[in-house]
Amino acid sequence: MEVGREVGAVTQAAAILRAVAGARDALGVTAIARAAGVSPSTTLNILRTLVHEGFVTLAPDTKTYRLGLGLLEVARPLLNRSDVELLQPGLQQVATEFEATTSVWQVAPDDKALLLGRIVPASGIHIEFRLATRIPAYAGAIGRAVAAAGHAAGGLPRATLRTRFGTIRWHVPVPFETYLTEVEAGVERGYALDIGHLIRGVTSVASALCDRTGRPRLVVAAHLFQGQLGEERLEALGLSLRGLVETAQPAMFGVVEAPAARRRR
Repeated sequence: MEVGREVGAVTQAAAILRAVAGARDALGVTAIARAAGVSPSTTLNILRTLVHEGFVTLAPDTKTYRLGLGLLEVARPLLNRSDVELLQPGLQQVATEFEATTSVWQVAPDDKALLLGRIVPASGIHIEFRLATRIPAYAGAIGRAVAAAGHAAGGLPRATLRTRFGTIRWHVPVPFETYLTEVEAGVERGYALDIGHLIRGVTSVASALCDRTGRPRLVVAAHLFQGQLGEERLEALGLSLRGLVETAQPAMFGVVEAPAARRRR
């Protein structure tokens, strides 16, 4: 889709709403302006408009702002949607652009990943999965993404990860040290790759959505035939999935707290 120029006032209003939403307590104009990166005078004008529209409320005695019920009115159609429905537009775009099957997986407490939904591209030949398919949570690109998210949040002990890795049946075996290196690469890139190891001839790319504690809850992935994309396009696919996660994760689970912040509690 071709995108035109951004409207500055709308971008600033969005930044202001995110600043108000991200604060535990009501904020004054100066604090909101600082958090949003918008000048105080512009922030005040935009806040007045947001108050008028009901998206923000003003406490007259303290001159501080909170989110208003007007946002709930706008967001109500999203409230009863499943995780798959919320992620579907982004996954559909990825499936169409890269001619790949895209999928959403739930990371279950029993160290399994459960397929919640998938979108197939318009092309006649594609990778197919049955709904409710279960795989080991640390297998393939999905597993590397789960392990990368866990690593970033403090992670599993290496010995525990090695034990769980040892239970995975790979079509093309991969050494644990190589797997570990690929997990660390996933931490840096924000997405993980499996090129024909879990399923021979299939390349998968994945990125994990974490809850506020940093625990991986969902994984979005794309699956295509090995060699279908060159290195640059494969990187573009990974960045698209990472971008989807960066957009969806705060809305679905809130902002992930840094491990140090969680330890101080």
